[in-house]
Amino acid sequence: MEKTPYDRPARPWDLFNKNLGRVETVIAEDRMAICRACPKFIDSTTQCKECGCIMKLKTKLPNASCPLGHWDTVRVSYSEETK
Repeated sequence: MEKTPYDRPARPWDLFNKNLGRVETVIAEDRMAICRACPKFIDSTTQCKECGCIMKLKTKLPNASCPLGHWDTVRVSYSEETK
């Protein structure tokens, strides 16, 4: 079985991978609401004190998860361009 980016934790450069899908808007919004309610969330920068990520971006990645276990990865389709 061939591995995809979904088979590993999210990395910052995943944001630039056009083949890697994004979660639905409602899921990203739900994740962000969970983050905003967390005491580890820095409102002025939208960063997490635990992982240091900018949560406005991280919450959109399907292979991302909360380091405190508040939300987990989501499976979406992955299409790799072949040329």
